[in-house]
Amino acid sequence: MRKLFRQTAAVAMAAMLLMTGCGARTAADTNDATTNKTETATTKADSSDKTQGNADDESKNDNSKETTTAASGDKNDNTVESSEPLEVDFAATSADMFTDRDYRVTYDEKDSVLIELKGDSAKCSSKDVEIKGSTITIKNKGTYIVTGTLNDGKIVVDAEDSDKPQIVLKNANITSSNSAPIYVIEADKVFITLAEGSSNVLTNGGTFDETDEYGADAVIFSKQDLTLNGAGNLTVNSPAGHGITSKDDLVITSGTYTINAASHGLDANDSVRIAEAKLTIDSGKDGIHSENSDDAALGFVYVLSGTFDIDADGDGVSAGAYTQIEGGDFDIKTGGGSANATQKTSDMFGGGMGGGRGGMMRPGQQQWQQQQSSETITTEDTVST
Repeated sequence: MRKLFRQTAAVAMAAMLLMTGCGARTAADTNDATTNKTETATTKADSSDKTQGNADDESKNDNSKETTTAASGDKNDNTVESSEPLEVDFAATSADMFTDRDYRVTYDEKDSVLIELKGDSAKCSSKDVEIKGSTITIKNKGTYIVTGTLNDGKIVVDAEDSDKPQIVLKNANITSSNSAPIYVIEADKVFITLAEGSSNVLTNGGTFDETDEYGADAVIFSKQDLTLNGAGNLTVNSPAGHGITSKDDLVITSGTYTINAASHGLDANDSVRIAEAKLTIDSGKDGIHSENSDDAALGFVYVLSGTFDIDADGDGVSAGAYTQIEGGDFDIKTGGGSANATQKTSDMFGGGMGGGRGGMMRPGQQQWQQQQSSETITTEDTVST
């Protein structure tokens, strides 16, 4: 059985509320049912609400992490669980989730390092870039413009743990037969910017090296915080793994993305945070997935705005901790995911709590309470076999 889901949320998305098998509550749950239905569908859909902090403030948003908590019952056995009722406060704002640097897509070409991909090799004159065959390693902070085609190789970032390099993809086409075309090993944070008007393609050849030291299993694989933005297009082809993975925070603040992945489309340990991006995802597992087995406050998904077209064999959006939706346009088709397995979560938004401020669904409730904000949310739910 396959369900088709279509949602348009112009202002309010807080009706997307769910949880998995734990008795977590919010302040709104103390109200009577009628009040809850009318008050939980309130969000901030103003995508112009960006952080007011310092432009170079690239903290890991500790404030937002302190306001989160986890729900048990996700489909992976290693999910952090709690048998006690958990109180969740959806108080995080876009200022907590994004920095000015996350939104910044500009760069100075004169001060940037040019990396020219030339089939089986590459050319670069900077001492901060090491080229060995078809492996190009960025070893320092700065801005690096990548252009051309690499037939079987990868861009590796292995810089100091305080560095924040920016990689600008400008009509770059990179294929790696058995690894990640973009592979971040060490840095404080890496920014991948899609040059305005550019078309970029990153592809894995169908396998990932099982002996890889860090277990790379995505076309873009980062052990550190990762931000993607820009005014171009990026196609990610991952026939054997995830599309884009960060072992810390994965942030997307602009750009157009087409992701084809055998596993999760977007995957992060600590959080997935999205604003102003256009995402088309076709995934063999979850479209968007975040889960942290070590910290109950992490493994969440936050969406400020954007356009989402997701066709997932698992859940459309799955979070081990919670899902907070402030706005966006969603068209999601799923194969049922964790709902088919346990009936503990929605087949569209699985694993953890979901929705906007002050509300969540208890187990057994329908995913949508259509009485809430019917003027801003429309749904279409059909079943085909």
